[in-house]
Amino acid sequence: MRNAKRTVWMVLGAGALAFGLLGAGYGASGGQTQHPAYKSSIQVKDQDREERGERHEERGEAAQLASLAKIDATQASSAALAQVPGTVLKVALDNENGNLVYSVEVKTATNGIKDVKVDAGNGQIVHVDSDTQGEDEGEEE
Repeated sequence: MRNAKRTVWMVLGAGALAFGLLGAGYGASGGQTQHPAYKSSIQVKDQDREERGERHEERGEAAQLASLAKIDATQASSAALAQVPGTVLKVALDNENGNLVYSVEVKTATNGIKDVKVDAGNGQIVHVDSDTQGEDEGEEE
């Protein structure tokens, strides 16, 4: 009986350990596939300030990102419009999970809004989000 109890506790302990390890991996990824799935030609350190509890000055980050970009906002807009004809509503240089890209919002002829991701290093289109209505949900500005 004593060996049976020990075996049960060993199995439960191993199961708890496995669950804990799997849970840690699940929590680290947020339980989702990391987005974006693309890679840009310029990789930057992804700084998730909220997770670390660090204070951060957005102007400092913007200046750092701008110094790394090889193309400017005008070139990014031209590249986006070549891919998705329309009117540029907004252009922003972003660090998206370590990828330096310009996010170019384009209003299409059908009044849809597409978010075109342009590689800030070489001007290539790396991703085009499907039509959206106004601002992206769940994202911070």
